[in-house]
Amino acid sequence: MKTTGPEIITAMREKLQFNIGRHLYGILGTYQQLDRFEQQDLRHATLPNGLPFPSSINLNRILLASIKDEDLKRLIRKEARRPQTVKRALNNTLNSVLGDLLIESNVLIVKNLELIFAYDLDLSVFRTRATNQNHLLMLLPGERRSDHITIFHESSTRFHRPLSSNLIADNHLWELIDG
Repeated sequence: MKTTGPEIITAMREKLQFNIGRHLYGILGTYQQLDRFEQQDLRHATLPNGLPFPSSINLNRILLASIKDEDLKRLIRKEARRPQTVKRALNNTLNSVLGDLLIESNVLIVKNLELIFAYDLDLSVFRTRATNQNHLLMLLPGERRSDHITIFHESSTRFHRPLSSNLIADNHLWELIDG
């Protein structure tokens, strides 16, 4: 069901009060809808403790910045010959980055996940990291199509990616309504 930004914030605030269990959340929408949600709704919202929601993290930028220049050059050279080596290195970096970010704040909002899907990285790291006191919200450019979710639905079909149905619990996943 599609919902408004304020309704999502209200639902999130309720869920953030619980520290036991899995706390991976997702918001689906167009890039424009997600940007509007971030600028209009998240920016002015507060957590249950009264503090503002944290700013979202550009995961593409953080991942690339976390890899040393010489390591990045080496990975680029190996990419065509050894794609699994590059994928493994990026998976390790993603896991490490998420762990470090969740030490800084137990509520993390991530956006710009194109590298994750382009390299078909292991999304289960998000579920693993979003447990107990750690809450992780993914801003996902995608839409629900019947019983499955398509990421990058605004692009040509060759760039569409499915989102595993067991990654984010249905009651932790919202789709933004137009307008």
